[in-house]
Amino acid sequence: MSTEPSSAAGATAVERAAERERGPRPDLSALRMDPNEFEYRPRRGWIGWLVALAAAGALAAWAFLAPAPFLLPRVETTTVQVVTPTEASTVLTATGYTYARERAAVGAKIIGRVVELRVDEGDRVKQGDVIAVLDSADLRAAIDQNRAAVAETRAKLADASRERGRQEKLVAGGASPQASLDAARTQEAVAAAEVGTAEARLRSSAAQLSYTVIRSPLTGVVIQKNVLVGEMVAPGGFTTQQSTGAIVRIADPRSLEVEADINESYIARLKRGQPAEIKIDAVPDRVYHGKLRQIVPTADRVKAVVEVKVTLDDADERLVPDMSTTVTFLGAGVDRAALAARPKLFVPRGAVRRAGDAAYVFKVVDGRLRRTEVALVPAAPAGAGARNGAAGPGAAAAPAGDRVEVLSGVQGGDTIVRAGVEKLEDGQKVRAAESS
Repeated sequence: MSTEPSSAAGATAVERAAERERGPRPDLSALRMDPNEFEYRPRRGWIGWLVALAAAGALAAWAFLAPAPFLLPRVETTTVQVVTPTEASTVLTATGYTYARERAAVGAKIIGRVVELRVDEGDRVKQGDVIAVLDSADLRAAIDQNRAAVAETRAKLADASRERGRQEKLVAGGASPQASLDAARTQEAVAAAEVGTAEARLRSSAAQLSYTVIRSPLTGVVIQKNVLVGEMVAPGGFTTQQSTGAIVRIADPRSLEVEADINESYIARLKRGQPAEIKIDAVPDRVYHGKLRQIVPTADRVKAVVEVKVTLDDADERLVPDMSTTVTFLGAGVDRAALAARPKLFVPRGAVRRAGDAAYVFKVVDGRLRRTEVALVPAAPAGAGARNGAAGPGAAAAPAGDRVEVLSGVQGGDTIVRAGVEKLEDGQKVRAAESS
């Protein structure tokens, strides 16, 4: 028999006994190492610091090369002013409307029904042209009746005249008394009066008949039509007629003028014959010319205005009544030749910097200064009238010495530094502040 099992059992018992003598075995699991800990993990903290330092350096460089707006020097700017001869000579500006000085509301003189209407709005008519025709059947019948009455009364007059002749012969022969002759003469006078009455009635009927044909009282354009064929008309107005009884309204465009209201505080600036420029809102590409024809000698106490009337010397077919206008009254002595002169450019005197015989200004372009040489108008001799002031019809209205006229180098609307140009440099970045 084999003895190995028993040997193993004995060894095991010995080991257990030895273990009991040594005591409990210590726990070594805390000393066990995780295999993942042997992987390489690079440190990243110093990279973040490098990125932050680089960003700070870039920010400092940008601040040095392109300083913040609030760090830039502040300059006061203005624009190059364009002054046209009209603006320089303007005394007063007002708004108004066009109207036809020669105009008419054409109506009927009798009551009647419209059977013909020969015009429409926009049609041109001449004086005497037929505009409308009213029904005239009853008037024609009245004329026939009055003609018959005239014939009848004339026959009676002829009979009375013959009777008076016979009585004269009888009285002369002693065959008839004087009373018979007197009666015959009275009958003849009555018959003559009846003839006159009948003839007057005939003329009245003929006049009434003529009123059925309504004609234009002037040459012009039909600007309004108030009735249609078949409607009744009357001097006081029927149906769709206005209260004035107008069938149509006609205006002569050649007599167009402008009516404008002027504040009574400014009316002393104007006088008759004063030149004016008229701009029509409906015709923006044209400037019309005229003169102040009349200052109406009364004021509107509610509006505190005085009405004035301005002629239109060069009106054309595009103008019609009741168009809104802007009237610019010019100074006395201004003619069209002066108004056709080129506009002038002005800059503040403090914006000009001189270097010897040269003069220049500083334009502001995209936040940088651009030194620009300009040509100035030579100063006028003392006592000759400053050319930069109000000298002549086309001169500027600013006081002399406040600004100078520029011939070249800048354009109207350019932004320039207004003052303090002595310490500025070409290409310098600035913070612009527009002056009031």
